Parts: sequence; C-alpha cells; structure tokens
Amino acid sequence: MNELRQTAYLEFPGEEIASPGEPHMACVLLLDTSGSMSGAPIESLNRAVNDFKEQTTLDELAKRRVDLAIIEFNDRARLVQDFMPISMMDRVELGTGGCTAMGAGIEMAIDKVRERNSFYAAMGTPCYKPWIFMITDGAPTDDIASARERIALEESKGRSGKLKFWAVGVPGYDRETLTSLTKRCISLDQADFRGIFNWLSESMVTISVSRVDENTALAPLPADAQVIPSDW
Repeated sequence: MNELRQTAYLEFPGEEIASPGEPHMACVLLLDTSGSMSGAPIESLNRAVNDFKEQTTLDELAKRRVDLAIIEFNDRARLVQDFMPISMMDRVELGTGGCTAMGAGIEMAIDKVRERNSFYAAMGTPCYKPWIFMITDGAPTDDIASARERIALEESKGRSGKLKFWAVGVPGYDRETLTSLTKRCISLDQADFRGIFNWLSESMVTISVSRVDENTALAPLPADAQVIPSDW
C-alpha cells in the first residue's frame, strides 16, 4: 500500500483515483435533461458544467481530491460519466427529451456514492462527506418515495450524516417535491447556471483544503439563487 500511496495517479479496471493517500471528495452532478430543459436551459447547463471543471481544476488540491460523476434523468436515469478525477472529466454535450425520472436518478446517484465510498475504504483513502447536486425544472414523473427515504437515511447516519444532498430548482420546479427531499434546497431566478456552478466550484475548493469531518463554512450563494425554506 505504501508503494501505491507514493503514486500520483492510479488506474484500476473501472476505477481511477489521483493521489490516493490524500482525502477525496465524491460529487455527483444529477441533472434533469427532460424535454422542458431544451433550448437555452440545456445550452446554459452544458456551458456551466464544462466551465465548472475548468475552474475547479485551477486549484491544485481540488484537482487531485475532487472525484466527479455525472448522471442525467429524463425518461430514465443514465450514467453519463462514472467517478473519475475531475481533471479527467470529458466535455459534456447533454441533449434533452422525455419525462422526469427523478426518483430513478436519485437512486442511481446514491448507489454510485456508496460504491465510491467503498472504493475509498478499500484503498485506505480518507474521504470527505460526498455531495449529490441535483438540478431540475419540473416535478418527477416516477415514484420518489424510495428515493426520499434513502436520502433521509443517508443524511441521518451518525452524528452529522453520510451524505449532503442538494436540490436546485429552476423555473418550473415543484417546490413541494424539493423540500420533501432535503433541507438543502435552492431556487434559481432563471435557467442560467453560471452563478450556481461558480459557487459549487468554490465549495469544492473550500472543502478540498479543509480537514476531513471539519464543519466548513461555504461562500454565500450567488445573487440569482435563494434558499428555499423547508419544514425540516
């Protein structure tokens, strides 16, 4: 294992990790690509995701420590990119169409996070609390009951939970749905994703320089984003 830890970058069948001896942060982008996101919204989302990669990798620690996966949901959930160092992320060009299988997307995202944490444990790699960062402009067209229960379970494990689930709504989103999933709900004034992805990049950098299990203060949200009050 000492020889492995001295290697800056390792690749296994289906698994990649940079600097395995350092703490790592698993982040899933869970993106609504249903038909209502067509046109300007999906164009803005594609630009913002690609810029997020470029901005985050400017920081040397975040470049090594942030591992990213991307999942889309429309008629079904689909893994766009599996976990990899953010510096290796392929450029995305997401399309749109179909309905809003949000429940299936959330379930897949939780499964991927659990798999990644198991991989870190097998490598002896310390890890920060993983994030799932969901963006949606509509209401789910599938059953989200199981997904809701799984989020609640993961967020309640231990003293401070094993997951941070964020739900970001753009015009057309269903407030009741989002606030039923998590207390971390954000509303955007319009489907312009530059500001929120800049904030996400800053958050990944801030966490990357912190200690594992440290309660890290995040930057204020951008001007076009507001916290959605919930009953949690």
